[in-house]
Amino acid sequence: MSSEYNERAAESAVNDSYGTTIPAEIRAALDEEIRPGDTVRWTLTDGELSVEIQQERYGTLADLEPLDGPEWDGETAAESAYTE
Repeated sequence: MSSEYNERAAESAVNDSYGTTIPAEIRAALDEEIRPGDTVRWTLTDGELSVEIQQERYGTLADLEPLDGPEWDGETAAESAYTE
């Protein structure tokens, strides 16, 4: 998260399994920087808690071209190449 954000505070409850929800006003402030599938990293340093978003973006390798592999004549050729 960049330093362009002003300080914001919000609260959310912790449930019986110690889960919580990122408050709507915080999600709105993060706009496109947080999405389902991202990871939240919690860091406790000298009694001070910080939270960092680790983004998980799908399709990162979508622009890669497939590798040229050997031509397979059939399942037997593929199996014999695998065992070599």
